Amino acid sequence: MLQILNDVFGLICHQNPDHTWSPGGLLLPACQRCTGLYIGAFVAALWHIAFRPAPTNRWLWLHGGFLLAMVPFGFHLVPQGPFVRTDSGVLFGFGLVAFLWLTLEPAGHLPRSALRTAGWCFAASLVATVVLIPWFGASGDVTAAVSLSFLIGAGAFALTALVTWNLLLAAMAIIRPLQRLSQRGIA
Repeated sequence: MLQILNDVFGLICHQNPDHTWSPGGLLLPACQRCTGLYIGAFVAALWHIAFRPAPTNRWLWLHGGFLLAMVPFGFHLVPQGPFVRTDSGVLFGFGLVAFLWLTLEPAGHLPRSALRTAGWCFAASLVATVVLIPWFGASGDVTAAVSLSFLIGAGAFALTALVTWNLLLAAMAIIRPLQRLSQRGIA
């Protein structure tokens, strides 16, 4: 199973062994940054399913900042080690899911007390993800390698589903006006 994940992720990730976690001596199917991105996306998707946050200005700016933070890290403008690479991927994954999720469904309107709980849960899940992925990645436990590989696959699935949904919505947004025009005999 791990070999299949390695082969699939080899198509989209450089899998440089110097930049890939190897808990228990097993290389993960994605580099440190991609590991952070996919697992961060999975955790963010779970959080969005649970809380359906409203996209407030603060929310959009925060997640936009997560996306923009990738510029100095992705172009290697700042020194980076394994923890920075992983954690920049986590932030990017959280930001990416937030913007891809905007088209899914109308945001739920939570009561004020539930918003506070959702905010704390968001912060806790982000901090836990930022801390635990590198910790498990640096561990000597083979179980950590299997668990992280599963989470990488789950994150890739979540991102694929979100991107597919957004592409379908974009296609429908293009096709519907064209259908209306053709029904009127204009096109």
